[in-house]
Amino acid sequence: MTKKNLLSLVLASALLLTLAACGGKTPSGSGSGSGAESTSASGSQTDQPQVVELTGESDRDSAQDVPLDTKLKGKTAREETQWFSFTTDKTENATYAITSVNQTPETGDLKLSIYDEEEKQLNQYALNANQTGRAATLSLDLLPEATYYGKVWAEKGDVISYSLILRSPEGQEPEHNVAQPGPEAKDGLEIYAATNQDDAQLIPLNARLEGKVSRGEAQWYAFSTNSAENATYRLTTVNMTRGTGALCLKVFDQYGELMHQYTLKADQDGRAATLSLELPPETTYYVYLAAENDDTIQYSLTIHAPENGAVQR
Repeated sequence: MTKKNLLSLVLASALLLTLAACGGKTPSGSGSGSGAESTSASGSQTDQPQVVELTGESDRDSAQDVPLDTKLKGKTAREETQWFSFTTDKTENATYAITSVNQTPETGDLKLSIYDEEEKQLNQYALNANQTGRAATLSLDLLPEATYYGKVWAEKGDVISYSLILRSPEGQEPEHNVAQPGPEAKDGLEIYAATNQDDAQLIPLNARLEGKVSRGEAQWYAFSTNSAENATYRLTTVNMTRGTGALCLKVFDQYGELMHQYTLKADQDGRAATLSLELPPETTYYVYLAAENDDTIQYSLTIHAPENGAVQR
């Protein structure tokens, strides 16, 4: 085995959650076959969004025209800018949400600016998507049926893989952030962590999972709420490694907005730390995990959910 392959194996082993023995009960609201499982569990992707490759062009006049409400995948070229264009729909007094995710760790920021046809920059400051993998969103009030231009570049000239989506007013409606089928909970299920929000895989509700964070790297997972109305979800994590700093947990929405005021911290004394969130039904959220002091920490994580279809008062 080469050193490169050995390193890849070590990193992969550190970036996964394994379902601990908990009676083998399938949690409410979990479906089967989401593609979120690792090689230890099979499944197929369903209802995946359309993905368009964003090649970008080196100047505005030849900018690539891209569709709205579609996931775009691109990669920056070293020391070069990329241009794309898009046309708004017929909606008057409309706000568009432009969201990008830097999918490459250990890089500088991915930057984005939007211009009108008269070459006026519409955002005062460039949108920055950093290497933690958190989504960054720019909201702009745009004219109907008008063409705009976007410029993407890497702050430090890095080669960065990224995703981008230009959400129209219609595309921002809650029903378009639909819950995806989750993996079936079972002993030994391995779900690999992502290095960014966009690639996060779903974890089952009401199941205790174990994982390890190390080397100061962020880990991302996703979960989808079930059909319960007015529901409170409790995320509980335990730092199982003594002599370390705190394990930090945050929850974000699809735009990269933090869903709570303070970071949840699980201390090395082994006491469970719990975050309670009131969340709407059938919506996907993203869990960020990191070690406060760049320690290697073994941890457990459980997302406690109400029964599927229940109404909480």
